[in-house]
Amino acid sequence: MKQRFDSDKVVSKKKQIKTGPVVTISREYGCPAKRLAGMLSSALNKIELDNYTKHRWQWIGKEILDESAKELNLKSNMVREVVNKEDSGVVGDIVMSLSHKYYPGDHKIKKTIGEVIRSFAEQGHVIIVGRGGVSITRDIADSLHIKIQAPLEWRINDVSKMHMISLTEARKKIQAIDTQRKMIREFFEGGKIDNSTYDVIFNYMTLDEEDIIATIIRLMQSKDLI
Repeated sequence: MKQRFDSDKVVSKKKQIKTGPVVTISREYGCPAKRLAGMLSSALNKIELDNYTKHRWQWIGKEILDESAKELNLKSNMVREVVNKEDSGVVGDIVMSLSHKYYPGDHKIKKTIGEVIRSFAEQGHVIIVGRGGVSITRDIADSLHIKIQAPLEWRINDVSKMHMISLTEARKKIQAIDTQRKMIREFFEGGKIDNSTYDVIFNYMTLDEEDIIATIIRLMQSKDLI
């Protein structure tokens, strides 16, 4: 992944004729997007092998934050703190700069995350999970943007069982993380974002993962992404 990212920085200096293909997956908390991305990348790689192509798909999520931290010469946990906290504005930046000598500011960190995501997307054959990927890559012609969601009560029950917490705690956790994810998407979007941003939305409560994968692949084929 590091070699791929480093090569992207060299390519970005030249005029790029074609970028992508890229798939982004946005999700509400409680919908297992990482598992879906893993299944999708495996299915796509089987298709690429059957077609005797050299292309191989990968999916990335938290790795984006690790690469961003390297670019900024920061620890990964500091980048995660910025992504997972509410916007603290100038005052928050001042406080963090007093605590961390080389703290570059929330805006710089988020901007670097966007640059890392864009770099992977332009290289192509990548599935980006979360991190505002849809807003950063929507202008790439060879792209497909997916959102997975489910009713709140269904997610509350699922998160409660998965993390062995009460329904009340699960509700608070979902609401907090959904808010964080909305904020990072809106940061890269430069404003409010709604469902019209996505190409397709799947209901995780009513659809099997295999059906979702099959539908995504058909959509990718119709758009000549594979």
